[in-house]
Amino acid sequence: MAGKYGAVFRTQWKSLLEYKMNIWLKLVRPLVMVAAMGALWMVVFSVTGRERIGGLDRESFVLYLLVIRYVAVFSPGGASIAEMNEEIRTGNIMMRLVRPVHYLVWLFARNLPVPLFSGLVGLGALTGLAWLTGAHVPSGWQAGLFVLSVAGAVMVQYAIFQGIGVLSFWMYEVFPIERFYRTVGSLLSGEMVPLTVFGESARWVLQFLPFATVAFIPGGIYTGMFGAGEAAMLVGCQFAWGAVLWTVVVWLYNRGLQKFEAQGG
Repeated sequence: MAGKYGAVFRTQWKSLLEYKMNIWLKLVRPLVMVAAMGALWMVVFSVTGRERIGGLDRESFVLYLLVIRYVAVFSPGGASIAEMNEEIRTGNIMMRLVRPVHYLVWLFARNLPVPLFSGLVGLGALTGLAWLTGAHVPSGWQAGLFVLSVAGAVMVQYAIFQGIGVLSFWMYEVFPIERFYRTVGSLLSGEMVPLTVFGESARWVLQFLPFATVAFIPGGIYTGMFGAGEAAMLVGCQFAWGAVLWTVVVWLYNRGLQKFEAQGG
C-alpha cells in the first residue's frame, strides 16, 4: 500500500521540473512579505526606542519572521481545500474512492512534493545566510528539535487544511471557514508577532493551542527562545495536537462518506 502513495509522491516530485515558476514564487513570496512586515516592526522599534520586543532584538525579530514564513511554505495552501471542495460537492470524489487507496493519504502524498521542496530550499538558504552574517543558527539539540518542530507543524497544518476540506460533505462552500482560520491563526499562531509580545501569562496559554504549533514553536526554537526542556515539551505538544486533529479529520471523513453514499453522491 505504501508503494502506491510513494508512486503518487514521485510523480508529483517529477512535475517540479515542469513548473519551476511555482517553486520560485513560493521562495520569493516570504521575502516580500517579511520585507513589508519587517519594515513596520522596525518603525515600532524606532518609535518606542526599545532594543528588544517580545524578547527579540531587531535582527532576531526579522530572522523569526523569515523562519515562520518559510515554515508556512510547507503548507498545502488553499488549493488543496478548493480541490476537495470541488470533488466532494460535484460528486467527482467517487472516481477517487473506487481506487485502492485512502483518499486523504493520497491527497497528502499528492500535495506534499512542491511545498516540501520549496520549504527545504527556503530554510536551507535562510540558514546559510544566517550563518554567513553571524546571526543565530540552531545547533545541537536546538537543530534536532527544530527539524522535529517543522515536521510537527506540517502534520498539524495538513490536518487543519484537510479538515476544512472534509467539511464540504456538509457545506457547499468551506472558504469562509478557511478565511476565519487564516484570520484567527495569523494572530494566535505567532505569524504576525511572536506570542511573547502578549506577555508571559498569555504566551504560556497560547503556545499550547494548535495555532502556535504551525509558527511560534518552530520560530521560537530556531531563534533560541526556549530552553531544552521547554522546547522538547512544545514539540511533544505539536505531535499530540497532530494526532488529535488527524483522528478528528479521519472521523469526519468517514462520517462524511456515509452521508455521501446514503444520498447517492
